[in-house]
Amino acid sequence: MVPARAAVVGAVLAAAAWPAAAAQTDGWVVGAGAEPTALDLVGRTVAVLWTVFLLAMGRRFDRIAVGSFLLGLCTAACWGLLADVSYALALGAAFAAYAVGMLFYAFVPRLVMAASCAWPPAALYVAGVVMTGSFAVQRWWVVVLLVSGAAVGAVFPRFGVALLSAATGTLLLTLLSPWELPFWVVAAVGLASLAWQAVGIPIAFPPPLGFLAPADLSLQARRRRWLEASRAGLTVLLAAAVLGSSLAPRSEPETPEARARMEALTKSGALDRPGLLLSPEDSRYLVGRPLRVSLVGGSGTPWDRLAIVFLGRSPSRPVHRLRAVKEPAEIERMRRAAAITSRAFATAAPLIRPGAEEAEVERAILDSYRRDGATGLAFPCIVGSGANATFPHYMANDTVMKEGFVVLDIGCSVDGYASDMTRTFPVSGRYTPAQRKLLELLVKAGDAARAKLKAGVAYADLESAARDVIRKGGFGPYFTHGLGHPVGLDVHDVSPEGGVGGFQVLAGMVITIEPGVYVPAGAPVDRAYWNLGARIEDSYLVTERGYEELTDYPKIPPERAAP
Repeated sequence: MVPARAAVVGAVLAAAAWPAAAAQTDGWVVGAGAEPTALDLVGRTVAVLWTVFLLAMGRRFDRIAVGSFLLGLCTAACWGLLADVSYALALGAAFAAYAVGMLFYAFVPRLVMAASCAWPPAALYVAGVVMTGSFAVQRWWVVVLLVSGAAVGAVFPRFGVALLSAATGTLLLTLLSPWELPFWVVAAVGLASLAWQAVGIPIAFPPPLGFLAPADLSLQARRRRWLEASRAGLTVLLAAAVLGSSLAPRSEPETPEARARMEALTKSGALDRPGLLLSPEDSRYLVGRPLRVSLVGGSGTPWDRLAIVFLGRSPSRPVHRLRAVKEPAEIERMRRAAAITSRAFATAAPLIRPGAEEAEVERAILDSYRRDGATGLAFPCIVGSGANATFPHYMANDTVMKEGFVVLDIGCSVDGYASDMTRTFPVSGRYTPAQRKLLELLVKAGDAARAKLKAGVAYADLESAARDVIRKGGFGPYFTHGLGHPVGLDVHDVSPEGGVGGFQVLAGMVITIEPGVYVPAGAPVDRAYWNLGARIEDSYLVTERGYEELTDYPKIPPERAAP
């Protein structure tokens, strides 16, 4: 009964999410896409079943629910820190950290529940802010929610298991979904799961059997159950490792570009041990096919599949260092994508007027992409007018334009390579003094960053220069995101050091500079600026002595006659 009910709920929510996702893409492939493989099918099937289990019945099996969270957390942390050194070391460290966490859960469960339940309320809040398009996270709210979640886990540990299980299942659902789910869908899934597990399961089933019940569980019994949980965690890790190494497709480079890259990495020693590429962008770059997981390096013999768990290491960092600097053929594709995106603004501009629909402008942009030869979307279009313009990642595009600004943040792709560009238009066609001042301030901020832009500069120095201009202009608190990012096979592409803002700019990289100001209603500034959001973004090819601007449209669009 419970699994069937959960499946029905999941199907309804998926059906509800589909129209929103389809409207955003309008038939376009967003990003690199990915070829389906046997590993995809098996891995996603297991993950979906596990997600349904956590959402429907996690509280009844508290060791499994808590263990799933701890194992996932420890594996993600240790993999990120150690996989480029050794897979065996990363997996061993993950198991050791998991076993220690479960040991604490066996003997001091309230302590572990306090630590484990701290994040779900804060995560829901942050997701609500980010997924609705804003970056305005209030740190004091995060602290309050972290403390509140920890208190719930410590005082009501059984309810805490339901909270942790629902939150972990919802997180998995979000990661597994092929769509960008609206926030209300994510919140509805999590809250429905929490309500069902906190209220529904106790009615239909006996209390959970684990470290939380019975209360007088002996030390010997706790030790025995901890050993069982440790063996289960080790089994899951080994099974995942064997499954990945056995089913991961191994493909030889299929294009001259990919062969040259593979040879360069092989000569450098980066591929002397077998490893896994874990993104379609990395696979497309090094192999020529967008596979979610692919096996590379080593001897090229079947022995690699046996040896990868013990001798393998991740090739991601050397691949990313190479991928960050674009080759001439890559730059040419990005120039084409940037030109197509730039021309789309000329198509969209005449449609911006009071009474027009954001969706109408989006459709015109997509039609322009088709006419000019784009092969995909770098990301779903952002067409945010009025108060929507104050949300940097607003993507609903379902409002009628009335007043204020409309922010168009758009980008197509050509043969997998992305473009990214933003302009801000007055809905009325004419700038008010406040609107023009904001755009002129953003141009000055961009100029300050561009004055420093050349090979060898730290990206943080560019951002500091732009932020200083906006701060002196009186709008420092309203520049709520980073100055920009690398662009390539992904619109938020990799950097040489693997970070986003903490890297050194190299010749051949393509990056964006996108200062923005977002003033909500009620802000302690002149009312003329309320509900004004503005951003100016362009993509730049970095050279030894400076840069080449790839995108091209007036940074302050010309005024238009009133309709």
